[in-house]
Amino acid sequence: MTSSSPVEAVGVDVGATKIAAVRLTADGTVLARARCATPRRTVDELVDAVAGLVARVRGEPVAVVGVGLPGMVDAGTGALAFAPGLEFARAPLGELIADSVGLPVVTDNDANAAAWAEYRIGAGRGQDHLVLVTLGTGLGCGVVVAGRLLHGSHGFAAEASHLIVEPRGPLCECGNRGCWGVAASGAAIARLGRQAAAVRPAGPLARLIGRGSPDAGEAVTEAARSGDDQALEILHRVGTLTGVGLAALANLFDPAVVVVGGGPVSAGELLLAPARTAFAARLYAPGDRPPVPVLTARFANDAGAIGAALLALDRAR
Repeated sequence: MTSSSPVEAVGVDVGATKIAAVRLTADGTVLARARCATPRRTVDELVDAVAGLVARVRGEPVAVVGVGLPGMVDAGTGALAFAPGLEFARAPLGELIADSVGLPVVTDNDANAAAWAEYRIGAGRGQDHLVLVTLGTGLGCGVVVAGRLLHGSHGFAAEASHLIVEPRGPLCECGNRGCWGVAASGAAIARLGRQAAAVRPAGPLARLIGRGSPDAGEAVTEAARSGDDQALEILHRVGTLTGVGLAALANLFDPAVVVVGGGPVSAGELLLAPARTAFAARLYAPGDRPPVPVLTARFANDAGAIGAALLALDRAR
């Protein structure tokens, strides 16, 4: 592609509850943003929502669209193979969105897109080997090896959410107990917060949740910052289990850095300090390898959309 103006792309991040879109220049500058709720019932509704956001942020130099999808994305066709948060089955979303917006479309898993953002211009910039984990409604993971995203045979690699980190832990939708995604995620913090509030209904955490805090997970972080012992214990527990999983990934992939993102990271060291402690305790032969830093992601809510746009630009070259 050549143009007298900088080449731009639209990046779209389809989440379980909302869709975010950005218009991005090739150097990573965000020029426009838009978002809407995620329609989860039918393919047509989802395609229309994505196309509507693209139209809202699209500018004349936009040459390609990248879309991060919440599930397993076929690396060969760009089709969505499976997404637990959506109510429809496999769908050729890449083709359908391209037909709707009239531009080439690149699709990938949303966590892969976020990993690409951190690798290209974020916390992992300059490192060719990186693991990213995002803590949200679930847990997402993307792995960059030698400057390339790890996709596996079909595009389904790095589904780290289903690593078992707590064998007697909560039941996962997959049928197993103690999967990383249910034991250590934003949803896990919220669940534990509600349980703790029920145990101590007159405590500070229960009062925060009861007075209409927008999210039980945010209430846990707020209470922990005020020194509440229940909230501190929750963040310590989830942070520790986060570190357990991160160490397993580091032992598998030998990254130069591990990057952690998602809403719960706003708790800072209340979550990350126990994560780093558990990580160091379980990293294989730590004294005989270079340090593997556990870093906070640079990008928050825009990570998936920015990464999707960068992936589209990079693959179009």
